[in-house]
Amino acid sequence: MTRLYVRWSVILVAGIVLAALASQYHARHLAALTPETVVATSPTGTAIRVIGMVQGGTLEGEVATGSLRFQLGGAHDVLPVQYQGPPPENLRELKTLVVIGRWIPETRTFVAHDLGLVANYGFVMAAYLAALIPLGLFVFGMERRVSLLYRDIKESKIYEPEASVHVDGT
Repeated sequence: MTRLYVRWSVILVAGIVLAALASQYHARHLAALTPETVVATSPTGTAIRVIGMVQGGTLEGEVATGSLRFQLGGAHDVLPVQYQGPPPENLRELKTLVVIGRWIPETRTFVAHDLGLVANYGFVMAAYLAALIPLGLFVFGMERRVSLLYRDIKESKIYEPEASVHVDGT
């Protein structure tokens, strides 16, 4: 029985390590900053992700060529964005989107080269947890029952047929 608990402890620890690694990957590569964070911290790098809403009346340029200027608004600050990239399909005013590019602190402009998807990671994580935790508990319970049944069968005495009884009582 202790082998069962050791095996499931290893599975649980492996799951926790995998969740921690996935969280670090999300923080490094998928998490998007707000315009307020970009203005306050002036991050460096070529692939900074910023999430915000395109302010109404600020979209200028030609969508067909992929050369646009607009302002990306957050809760308090507005970030001027210069987009140079493939022609965007989902860029319009009053739309929340993720722009990927680099921050130029000298001109206080964000130069974007791509648009990303706005994903609801909280919903995705909740869906995985709502499905995997009950499934894991169910499999653990079933394996525990099978292990107990196997032990009971192993410890029981061997089947011995009963002595045959004749009808006349002998």
